[in-house]
Amino acid sequence: MKKFKLLTAALATAGAVVALGAPAQAADFFRGKVVSIYVGSGAGGGFDTYARAVGRHLSTHIPGNPSIKVQNRPGAGGRGNANLLYNSDKQDGTVIGALGPWLALEPLWGQSGVKFDPPKFHWLISMGREVSTCVFFNKSGITSVEAMKKKGSVVMGASGPTSAMASDAHLLAHALGLKLKLIVGFKGSRRAFMAAEKGELDGNCGLWYSSLQSRYMGSVNEGKANVTMQLGLHPHPKLKNVPFLYDVAKLSKLDRSAMDLVFTQMELARPYVSPPKVPADRVKVLRKAFMDLAKAPAFLKTAKQLKLDIDIVSGDEIQKLLAKAYAEPKEVVARARDLIKR
Repeated sequence: MKKFKLLTAALATAGAVVALGAPAQAADFFRGKVVSIYVGSGAGGGFDTYARAVGRHLSTHIPGNPSIKVQNRPGAGGRGNANLLYNSDKQDGTVIGALGPWLALEPLWGQSGVKFDPPKFHWLISMGREVSTCVFFNKSGITSVEAMKKKGSVVMGASGPTSAMASDAHLLAHALGLKLKLIVGFKGSRRAFMAAEKGELDGNCGLWYSSLQSRYMGSVNEGKANVTMQLGLHPHPKLKNVPFLYDVAKLSKLDRSAMDLVFTQMELARPYVSPPKVPADRVKVLRKAFMDLAKAPAFLKTAKQLKLDIDIVSGDEIQKLLAKAYAEPKEVVARARDLIKR
């Protein structure tokens, strides 16, 4: 009996050492290091704002309290940043990417220039889920869904033919049977919004709720424009009086499945990733650090000051969403590509 008790105590002690080993090793690794967060877009935009808020507070939640450095790597819709993260950047845990969620599905659309496999990234967290909105100025005559349907041709803008603004415009047009005229080449959603304000466009889709709230609500509150539609997997709780696409459109089962696939990106709207070869124990530490950060009062205070919605999706949840997306039947993927004109 005495030997059994000694063995039990020894095993318990060994277990405790093993349990403490990973955090201790992580602390040893991250202490004195610089962790870089690379943002695949320019300074001042939504992704940059989120990343700099994260960078201000993340260190205190990583064992060893490394320095955090946020850097911008814009280009090719964030594809260049993702390619570097996947193939060239350090794979030791000191490099984190802030990606645009559309990148998670680009291989499905056959997008050129993609040199990464999204499910193989280590998805750490998404700081938000999103709903896309369509905003039309009153001078266009579009103040409701019915007015939109009755208009001969609806003119909208987008930065490029594969942007979220373009994809959402095509989805809306198909779902409601609209005749769409899409003008591309705007340098960001702000320029397209200004064009609609001048009457050069009727309005724009692909404006995420977080951007609508922080950058575009002035015209809506002044009565010059209205939020005519919301698109996504779920309606936004703060847009109760705005029609939800799935409630007003009659879609076939195939079209609904295809749109669900496209809208998957809205569920991981503000994601952070580690490169694919980062050791599992360090990925675990980073995931925990992000989850702790997202609940920390100091970070939430900063987010509130910057008008950033925080609605977290865990890394495990994102991996499951992507596994489901990449397991969709070929006919669903093909229909989705057709609907968004890819």
